[in-house]
Amino acid sequence: MYKTIWYIEDEGDNGTTKTEFTFYHFGKNPQFPKWYMDDGHSYTIEMLWNFKLIWRPSILVKCLSHSYTIKDKT
Repeated sequence: MYKTIWYIEDEGDNGTTKTEFTFYHFGKNPQFPKWYMDDGHSYTIEMLWNFKLIWRPSILVKCLSHSYTIKDKT
């Protein structure tokens, strides 16, 4: 069980939007979820953290449901 945090800059029509994307998953080699991105935008994506979590029932539920949080940093 892992928690990965990405820092995303979206260079859209309304300027640059900065976002922090946190994702819970089971994989050791995290891939950024492609459903988050829109066509016609330029993104800069940087992985900040990828760390293994200690087993707890609450963490298991988050990983099973592929829980995520998105925080706007602009």
